[in-house]
Amino acid sequence: MGVSKINVNTELQLAFAEATRKYIEAGKDLESKGFDPRKLLNPGYEAMKAVIKDKISVFGSANKA
Repeated sequence: MGVSKINVNTELQLAFAEATRKYIEAGKDLESKGFDPRKLLNPGYEAMKAVIKDKISVFGSANKA
């Protein structure tokens, strides 16, 4: 019944950076209001959410809060 601490921040940062880079390289930041920080950062945010959902499942933490 001990506590385990596992760091996943680096993996989250990499997912965020990759998704944000793809968004910018695709030129989507130049479309319409793509410069809006909410739109610019959203792909990274969604990528981080996907990693977090995966980690919750892998660590067996689903439905335990």
